[in-house]
Amino acid sequence: MNSILSDKVPSVDDSYTLLKRYHVPDHIIKHSEMVCKVAVFLANALNNQGENLSIAEVEAGALLHDITKMEGIKTRQDHAKTGRELLDKLGFKRIGEIVAEHIKLQEGRNSVAISEEELINYSDKRIMHTRVVTLSERFTDLRRRYGFKNLDTKIINRIRTLESETYKLENKIFSKLNFTPEELSSHIAPADKSTGC
Repeated sequence: MNSILSDKVPSVDDSYTLLKRYHVPDHIIKHSEMVCKVAVFLANALNNQGENLSIAEVEAGALLHDITKMEGIKTRQDHAKTGRELLDKLGFKRIGEIVAEHIKLQEGRNSVAISEEELINYSDKRIMHTRVVTLSERFTDLRRRYGFKNLDTKIINRIRTLESETYKLENKIFSKLNFTPEELSSHIAPADKSTGC
């Protein structure tokens, strides 16, 4: 276990060890594996177009982005924030930075280059449970589950803002690729019983 604490970026195997250690349920692990598949596929495609994304950081960030989600559901805490705090405590500051932005990107991010944070944020939005979906499908589901159920205009407006920001991010990512967002699902194998992304 000491090797996990000393590495700056956990390997895929180390990430699975952490998921088990923190009792992350199988359905969240399966979701995270699909986020990882999408993120790694996009990272490789973007790197082939001249980007400089760290595949190791993308893998770890995707696999660990929901490491404290169940706890967050129980405590109503922001699991992006608690995930970052846990990973910082474990010595994985860089991965904590990525996890911190998987729900909402920090304000003022305007570089031309695509960051690992942006890639994990976007990839997470394209996976509903374990299925690759369009942004339209994902945000329709989010509004149904979190906003319209309570007719909470504050939550509905927050989701609308997030949706608008995510479409801008999608345009940024796919302006550098030779396939469309709608074609993404045809490049990603469905979830199966194998581990890893």
